[in-house]
Amino acid sequence: MTVTNIPSPEDNPFFLIKVRHIFGWYFLLGLGIYFQIGMIGSTRGIPFDGKTPLDPLVEEILEIYLSILILALVWRQCRLAGIEIKHLVGKVPDRYQWLPLVGLAIASVVFGVGVFRIFYYPLSFIVPSFVEKILMDRINKSILITASKTFAPAMYYLILAIYRCAIGPIFFSFIITSIMLHRWAVKWGNIRAIIAICLLFSAGLLAPNFIYIISAILIYVILYAKTRSLLVVIIFMALESIIGTSWYLSYTIFFGNQAGSTLDVFRSQIQLGVLFFALSAPWVIGFIYKNWSVLKGPLPYFANASEAEKIKADSET
Repeated sequence: MTVTNIPSPEDNPFFLIKVRHIFGWYFLLGLGIYFQIGMIGSTRGIPFDGKTPLDPLVEEILEIYLSILILALVWRQCRLAGIEIKHLVGKVPDRYQWLPLVGLAIASVVFGVGVFRIFYYPLSFIVPSFVEKILMDRINKSILITASKTFAPAMYYLILAIYRCAIGPIFFSFIITSIMLHRWAVKWGNIRAIIAICLLFSAGLLAPNFIYIISAILIYVILYAKTRSLLVVIIFMALESIIGTSWYLSYTIFFGNQAGSTLDVFRSQIQLGVLFFALSAPWVIGFIYKNWSVLKGPLPYFANASEAEKIKADSET
């Protein structure tokens, strides 16, 4: 089935996919997993409450487990709806230029660092306690501090690398960039669907660096629509994770011991934020602006399905 022979939205296979079901599965399965962990802990005399949270290593393992379960459920739902997974995933274009993709990933991470500092710099004078809380949350959730709280730091680094470079990109690209985009486009059209996704994962989830979240989602969907390959998006997300982790580790090592309060250190680095923004914004914003038109055409699933039908018809003649 292609985009050209669907008489009504109800005949679109993505009409049978419900995003609210995906979120419901995620919540219920996550609740069930943590309930089981609590039961196991109580039988072994290990307390499990707000005062004694789970070991970070166990949390990462459970996050991977939960992501795989959700992927399996959504995959099964797609098959029941008649959605061809191969058209959804696509394939990497021949002779694809990978170097610009790496450059775009670097620019995206640098843009996120710069825009975060520029946005919160004036707020640090208006609502200093609010900004300080955000900064402290980011510090407390850093890799080095989190690893120090686990019983096996080396294993934690390994599991975290697997999640950020493999499971995480696969999960978010398949669920958000692919399923949610196609499903909501059935209801509201391409552009409104993209806006809804951006709002959900920035304002809806109260992401501190919401401007970066919006720009990243736009890059993901543009890459997906332009290449018609979810594999390219997965690789791009993995590159972002590697580059972002490298930056924060380097920042902690070289700038983590600066004297002064958290707010003072943050304010003193406004020049770094402006520099990063000036270097990356033309690349990031330019990429989004130049390729915006691809979002108005057929989405990758239908474009891939049309191409497959054309190839099949040509081979039969």
